[in-house]
Amino acid sequence: MNAEPWGTPERHGKLDQRQQATDRFRTGNVSLNSLWTYYFGIGGDADELVLDAYLNGLLVLAPGQMELVDTAFRELTADGRTEPAGQQGRGIVRKDND
Repeated sequence: MNAEPWGTPERHGKLDQRQQATDRFRTGNVSLNSLWTYYFGIGGDADELVLDAYLNGLLVLAPGQMELVDTAFRELTADGRTEPAGQQGRGIVRKDND
């Protein structure tokens, strides 16, 4: 795999791909942890902190890593799920006391 998961200074195409990932993450229902777990499971090299920075526009990943992030997004949301199977319902449920 790559020695470093982040890439070189970005070209126009890389910026577009990163912006699309950023927009998809901000408007979607996939948590950072779920996305990173899936991305790592399909061969991603970046740790969760690096992925967070990428999704917030702070750095660019190597081209192959950006493709894996895109693949993870597509596969996680392809069948309408917002979290991988088995992860649903693990969040904290808040109940109003009113």
